[in-house]
Amino acid sequence: MRLLDFICNVLAVIAGAYLVAIMFGIVFQATARSFGFSGSSHVFTFSEFGLLYIVMLASPWLVRLRGHVFIELLSAALPNSAQKAYSRAVAALCIIICLFLMYYSFQNTMKAYRFGDAEMRSLDMPKWLLLGTMPLCFGLMALNFLRFVFGRETLHTGEAGVHE
Repeated sequence: MRLLDFICNVLAVIAGAYLVAIMFGIVFQATARSFGFSGSSHVFTFSEFGLLYIVMLASPWLVRLRGHVFIELLSAALPNSAQKAYSRAVAALCIIICLFLMYYSFQNTMKAYRFGDAEMRSLDMPKWLLLGTMPLCFGLMALNFLRFVFGRETLHTGEAGVHE
């Protein structure tokens, strides 16, 4: 579990660094335009690709911390005896969905690699590099959901409302 935590933390730091880089790119672009320069067309491509990378790289970390948005209204309405079973069933369903998405995204990544597909923007990029984070991160999310199926903690707190 420590290795999984370490990998998720590193990916979350990379996602955060990419987010900061996008911010600086946008500031650069706006400043350049303010001074009459055209800036760089690559900033938009860098930002577009980054949105997918940021979401995918941070998601396993968010699952581990229960940082994703979910509604506790139903779990709070259940009797205490059923709350854990319900939460573990939801986590098991999340594992199935993540494994399906991991398989599907892996198939598409490999197809893009085999055919040499490229994403044609101001900066041409092999499509498999764009899609490659998806199977890895969906797999890591499935492993993190597995903690909530078999671990001491459950995915849901059993309390309705905002918990921060």
